[in-house]
Amino acid sequence: MISDTHVVFRGVEHSEAVEGAVQRRAEKLERFSDQIQSLRVTVESPHNHHYKGKVYHVGVEASIPNHDIIVNHDQHDNHAHEDIYVAIRDTFDAVERQLKAISDKKRRLKRSSSKLIENPDIVSVERFSEEQDFIQ
Repeated sequence: MISDTHVVFRGVEHSEAVEGAVQRRAEKLERFSDQIQSLRVTVESPHNHHYKGKVYHVGVEASIPNHDIIVNHDQHDNHAHEDIYVAIRDTFDAVERQLKAISDKKRRLKRSSSKLIENPDIVSVERFSEEQDFIQ
């Protein structure tokens, strides 16, 4: 379970529905890593309005041992992000991809190191003779 989750609203009124959507997506991240120590989510709407409407920006900072994941979907031209829930979905999807990549990398390293332990193809040295300068 993520021990420390903060949701910060900037330029957007605090909404229990939006915070609930963020919390649900944060809980889903635990499927990809049970080592998430803290999560900070920033939901903002810049004051510069486009001709169609507000575009929301969602940023996520996640801390896991030996890694910090920072995703900041700053897409001014993506009008799909006029819907705050779409912006939340896209940002958390990017966090999930990064967590999967880290998990896969750890799994590959663990597999390769366990194969070395199971099949050590190490040449053993029986005797070294300094006068002869070779291994017998």
